[in-house]
Amino acid sequence: RRAQLEQFLSGVKTNDTVIAYHSLQTADIFYKYKRKKRFKFVLELEEIYQDVVNCGPQKAAWERKVIMAADGYILATEALSKEIPAERPYIVVNGTYHSELERDVGFADGKIHCVYAGTFDPTKGGAAAAAAAEFLPEKYHVHILGFGTEEQKKQIQELIATVQKKTKCTLTYDGLKSGEEYIRFLQSCQIGLCTQIPDARYTETSFPSKVLVYLANGLRVLSARIPAVENSEVGGILYYYDTQSPQEIANAIMNIPMKEDYDSRQLLNQLDKDCERNLKRLLEKIDDESD
Repeated sequence: RRAQLEQFLSGVKTNDTVIAYHSLQTADIFYKYKRKKRFKFVLELEEIYQDVVNCGPQKAAWERKVIMAADGYILATEALSKEIPAERPYIVVNGTYHSELERDVGFADGKIHCVYAGTFDPTKGGAAAAAAAEFLPEKYHVHILGFGTEEQKKQIQELIATVQKKTKCTLTYDGLKSGEEYIRFLQSCQIGLCTQIPDARYTETSFPSKVLVYLANGLRVLSARIPAVENSEVGGILYYYDTQSPQEIANAIMNIPMKEDYDSRQLLNQLDKDCERNLKRLLEKIDDESD
């Protein structure tokens, strides 16, 4: 992969524009060829990896260098603008604004179905969603689905079994789903849960992709009150809780007005059009500044 990338960049000309996704594995290559070839460089920056994982001092240094080397940026959150040179142009794109066509699906049991879909990493909220089910009444069904290590899967299943004994709410582990099965499952639910721990370091600059996945499938979304989420382009149509406790999460779920009109797809379609227009302006600005 690195050899292929070097071969590609060796053929890039000075007046060309390269748009690249931020990666620790290729940061050094992009930095070196940017300095050597002087092409225009737009970096898609979704998080600062050294805030999330211990990547070592060498990779951390290359990460900072490639971020500083870019001429423009596609940022996942407004907060990431603090990580780039103040004078450089950027746009904010939280993720894919594609919306899924509505499928005619549902559980048809009269219950309100809530879903947590994602990693079972303890900091990402699967356990918090499961724990909240203890404080929900019988008319709710909480689904936990996603992926993780064998130990993480075992822990979440044990938690679900424990909580289910204490509550009238239905709480189920639904395994891993993908493709059309995943889309149809999400659209069978009404509320998407984004219950990751709000004070983890990465939450300052990282936007949880599951928010847009839920919205793309027409779900109402409950999120921890994280600035990167609340201040985003979709922040105004989300619902929030302020304290990372099962009782508070359950209260927030019950306070979501299910009978009010709601159309997340309309907003995503508008954001998609805005994104196309803003990206065009960004590239034009970079071209003008390099002339």
